[in-house]
Amino acid sequence: MVLVLNIPVHYFQQSPFRLFGWSSQTPKQTPLSRTVHAVTIVTAKVGENITLPCEAEKGIGLYLVTWRLEINENVKEQLISFLPMTNKTTDKEFPKYKGRLILNKDLSLKILDVGVQDEEKFSCLIVAESDVHQSVVHVRVYKQPTSPEIEQPAPFLIAGKQQQVGVCVVKNSYPPGKISWQYNSQDLDSNSPDVRIVNSAVVNGKHLYNLTSILEYTPSRNEGRISFRCQVTYFEDLDRNATKVSPSVDMFVHYNTSKISLQVSPAQDVLEGTTVQFSCSGDGYPQPTKFTFTKNGEEKAVGVNRLELTNVTQEDSGEYACSQPENPDLKDALNITVYYLALTMSPSENVSKMIGENITLECIATSSGTVDVTLMKKNKANPNPLVVKSLQYAHAGNYTCQAKVKEVEKIMREKSIIIRVEGKPKVIKLTKRVVNNAKVITCVVEGFPKPLVQWSINGTSPKEEPVKDKTSQWVHKITVKPSENITVTCTAINIHGEDQYSVNLTAMRFQEPADESLEQDSPDPKNKDKSSGGNRAKVIVGVIIGLLIAAFIAGMIYWLYKKKSKTNERGTADEFKKINKGDNNHTSGSSAV
Repeated sequence: MVLVLNIPVHYFQQSPFRLFGWSSQTPKQTPLSRTVHAVTIVTAKVGENITLPCEAEKGIGLYLVTWRLEINENVKEQLISFLPMTNKTTDKEFPKYKGRLILNKDLSLKILDVGVQDEEKFSCLIVAESDVHQSVVHVRVYKQPTSPEIEQPAPFLIAGKQQQVGVCVVKNSYPPGKISWQYNSQDLDSNSPDVRIVNSAVVNGKHLYNLTSILEYTPSRNEGRISFRCQVTYFEDLDRNATKVSPSVDMFVHYNTSKISLQVSPAQDVLEGTTVQFSCSGDGYPQPTKFTFTKNGEEKAVGVNRLELTNVTQEDSGEYACSQPENPDLKDALNITVYYLALTMSPSENVSKMIGENITLECIATSSGTVDVTLMKKNKANPNPLVVKSLQYAHAGNYTCQAKVKEVEKIMREKSIIIRVEGKPKVIKLTKRVVNNAKVITCVVEGFPKPLVQWSINGTSPKEEPVKDKTSQWVHKITVKPSENITVTCTAINIHGEDQYSVNLTAMRFQEPADESLEQDSPDPKNKDKSSGGNRAKVIVGVIIGLLIAAFIAGMIYWLYKKKSKTNERGTADEFKKINKGDNNHTSGSSAV
């Protein structure tokens, strides 16, 4: 920018040396016609060196160059001068520039260690033969401030209440910068009714500015976690500003509870004898932890957020509520029903009965709800009550009662008992079979407790094969190869008595067809003894006849041999007949083949 000032001509009609208070003879007296002012702005950072250019025209016949400090329009302090004729530089040693000024060859002025006090208006004046040229330099000084920091941050904010968030502090700024605030990384609207900002600036001992900005903010309850930071915008050059930003300060918005929730675990319909837990919570932040629990309006617990009931009964049914101690009207409530389910069995314990006796088995359930009761045996449902007349061994076993409450899932009771059916041993089947030229005798025994089975062959004890067990029947086997006629007896014994049956076997002198069955069923009990006696008589008669024939017809060996062969065939055929065995009320029996 150039500023032209018109100065009266008579002001320059005297020697320029006299004009500035110098005495010297000039070689030529020439009137001065004009003065031209050029204006320049120079910026400098505090602590740096700065050079002020002299933009005045250097005309012909240069007499004088001088730099002046313009205190105001009428007062100008001379700082340093140069006389080209004598090549002499004069420093007036102005106090605040003492030792800090250097006049360069190009007539520019260098100022060392620039400070805030150097932000002044300087002028360079050049006197030539016919003109006086003057240029003006404005010095602008700046100092980068410290990074902003938020001091005294609030630990939290309360919804609906205007509170101080913090104080942003920026130090050593020149010229004073401008502080602004950010909310969640976005510029905060200072015109919002929820925002109040108070800024201030104080000059410190270094002639620099310390800036502060106080932020007050009114949050709402739905903001949750929020963050603030402040930034300073400061002068750095004629056409450039810069910014510095503080670290973020995070805080939570606290708000009062407006709604309370009561939860119960397990479900609201619970079974007697279980444990029930009540928990209470609020929608405030931070969440409240102290509540008052009541049952049907009566206090159960105060100052807690959890209530536990153990081994509940029907008396624990009712309305439960929780509320805040300071606000009893703000509460939540729910009803719970304690269901009871009792199950008994009749008989109530394991029971033993004799075969043929009667029994009634019943499941008895009582509940506060509707009950389904099932009587099971081996996953098969039975009538309830179960009435059995004339118990049999097949009725023995484990019986289970199951009871469920229809209104409440997973509420169930279960009880079991064992029914034992006992009875006197009974030989229910005695069979013979020819296998591989041997005779296999099988004795099937019934009774409970398990009978002890004893075998006897003409009074001796044979080796028995492994026993095959059934529910209430046991199978015993022996294998014999009789070389003569024998009697085999099967005896069964338990605490209730014993039973036995006998069979007669003829000698096996010839190999008989393999696997030819000689199996016989048990005889009728009424004919058991009679049948046994008749068979034994037949055997004796047969033996006597054989001996007589052998004695009287010794000479007719071949014919007798043929005769005996036919007799043996008849005996073998008899073994294939079935032996009828009587009712198990018998105590002994026999058959002969």
